Amino acid sequence: MDCCIKKGKYKAVFSDIDGTLLNTSHKIPEKTRDKIRKMNQKGYPFVLVSARMPKGMTAIRDELGKDNPMICYSGALVVDGYGNSIYSVALERQEAVDLQRFIHQTAPEVSINIYSKDHWMAEDLTEFWVNQEMEITGVRAEEVSFDNDVIYQEVHKILCMGPAEQISSLEKSLLRSFPEIRIYKSKDTYLEIMSMDASKSAAVHMLEKRFGIRRDEIIAFGDGHNDIDMLQYAGTGVAMGNASKEVKQAADIVTDDNNSEGLRQILDLAFDV
Repeated sequence: MDCCIKKGKYKAVFSDIDGTLLNTSHKIPEKTRDKIRKMNQKGYPFVLVSARMPKGMTAIRDELGKDNPMICYSGALVVDGYGNSIYSVALERQEAVDLQRFIHQTAPEVSINIYSKDHWMAEDLTEFWVNQEMEITGVRAEEVSFDNDVIYQEVHKILCMGPAEQISSLEKSLLRSFPEIRIYKSKDTYLEIMSMDASKSAAVHMLEKRFGIRRDEIIAFGDGHNDIDMLQYAGTGVAMGNASKEVKQAADIVTDDNNSEGLRQILDLAFDV
């Protein structure tokens, strides 16, 4: 596990949240939290990287003890420690409108959710999938009408939620009709839609310059398909033991799973704090 780890080499950590930093109870293990707090205090920024919106990440960042920037929507938006946007890659307005209409016509039973900056918008807050997501993230969606053109001004992500078979069918239809849009499943029941120009690796590269560090001084952690480009970009990419085979093959190292503090095990090897 430690074949590529050199203590003293790394200046920053970029980490996915769900399935990586958090265990399956959606908690940060105590020893992991304490390790990251010490790293932050010593000047090694631990940057959260997620498909989540800023509001769904802030409480986790606060638990880690420092207001580092956050990479949100899988790289479509980066906010600084005060929540201000410092990097944004949104869908074109007409693209967002066309996507929403296509999804509604193609898969009317699938839950459509639109994200813009720190706003999560849905048409029915009583709907099962919206309720479930609110419970997971601790964020309340805003009830809107998708006929309102204003909501499409700066769309960072469209999230579709539904039964696995409906999501798979919708994914195939969208890939055929919108080949220029980034479309991927973050899990069997979730389909994420963003600009093709948005990626975790591009956002990491932007912060690399902001921090004044080199690519080889970055260590990154992830477990999902949308982490692959970040793991490949970082000086050292670490896949969690619970990651898919594809993610593990893209990484330099495979650590233990998220319920066994695989992330902390590598941090202990890499940082003497």
